[in-house]
Amino acid sequence: MRRMSWSLSLSLLCLGCAPAQRQTPDAGPAEVVPQRLVARIVHTYPHDPTAFTQGLQFHQGQLYESTGEDGDLRRISLEQTAPLWKQPLPDVFPEGLASDGERLYQLTWQDGTLFVWNGAPPAQEKQVAYTGDGWGLCFHQGQLVRSDGTSTLRFHDPKDFHVKSQVKVTLQGAPQDMLNELECAEDGVYANVWHTNHVLKIDYATGRVLAVIDASALAQAERGRAHGYEAVLNGIALEPGTGRLFFTGKLWPDLFEVKLEPAATP
Repeated sequence: MRRMSWSLSLSLLCLGCAPAQRQTPDAGPAEVVPQRLVARIVHTYPHDPTAFTQGLQFHQGQLYESTGEDGDLRRISLEQTAPLWKQPLPDVFPEGLASDGERLYQLTWQDGTLFVWNGAPPAQEKQVAYTGDGWGLCFHQGQLVRSDGTSTLRFHDPKDFHVKSQVKVTLQGAPQDMLNELECAEDGVYANVWHTNHVLKIDYATGRVLAVIDASALAQAERGRAHGYEAVLNGIALEPGTGRLFFTGKLWPDLFEVKLEPAATP
């Protein structure tokens, strides 16, 4: 998420202070056992090792990235390290990034501002104020899905970013916090778990974790190449049309195309 060491108790924040919650599953025999998957590296591409990756998103056939700290919005390619285009955002801490096919939506961490971008290259169409942290963002069926470091996903109206509903994310009944970068797919929302090598696939309606993805092979590939406490897995992008899946990390010199496969049975 960001360059500081926090307690893992963020799941206590704001779980009871937002609008009406969707169905929340109870622990018990009815809980679905999640699928266990591993991310296998298919191809390795160059990535800017100074990019503090917060969001990774395909938009109108191009790959965009939102970077934090001295952050920006940038268009990147799979062929080179340097961005093809970027717009610095020096006065805020940019976070998650989403596309509805026409516009890009970019969160900020604690600045309470959603940037809405339009056109090519993207230009700011407007800014929308919101309350609470912004970590990850994605778009699904007319709604923007936001994570804020807790175990809650919030569903927003893209027009004014008001919260329409929310759901608590659980793994066999246990709340799962530290949800960071998001990618919306047809079969669930994928979420990086901050400071781990795991990605969760989550059911939109119930919040149940459908799959736990082990991406430790990627972190192992970056060992000795990506440096610092915050050089962790963060960045998920699913390419429309091809279904190709890409993972990267903050300050990682590589961006990986991956294939998800069942984990070996112990």
